[in-house]
Amino acid sequence: MTSDYQNTPTVRVSLIIINAEGEILLAKHKKPTREYWVLPGGHLEYGETIEECALRELKEETNLDGEFKRIVFLSESIAPNGSRHIINFFVLVDVAKGEVKMGEEDVLAEIAYKPLPEFEQLEVYPNVQSQIIQRHKEGWLSQLVEILNTPWS
Repeated sequence: MTSDYQNTPTVRVSLIIINAEGEILLAKHKKPTREYWVLPGGHLEYGETIEECALRELKEETNLDGEFKRIVFLSESIAPNGSRHIINFFVLVDVAKGEVKMGEEDVLAEIAYKPLPEFEQLEVYPNVQSQIIQRHKEGWLSQLVEILNTPWS
């Protein structure tokens, strides 16, 4: 494939945080023409482990401290026009302490816990609601990392 974009995929870490009430922590992103929800997280920095990235992003976006549990999913998405290539690690994190307070990134519009039934109906990118809810119902028992097919949307 020939393209003008940088030839290195972007590696992201997305945090799956579900509290005792069965609510999942989400971040609302605002763009000039729309708003949508994502799991808290961000880009893996050079020399940083996936665990370090997860805990750093948690603190930056939500002011919370957490405990890294494990990688649950791995997905790869390539934009149809080849402009972006994203590899995303979805990790399970338990919140250890802190009060939710939205970080100062310009893209953040809101940080909130949402009930899982509501989460299932929201506009979330990438669209992994059904996989997260299914794995949550199973109790996160599988130790295997599941590779997800997440088409670009």
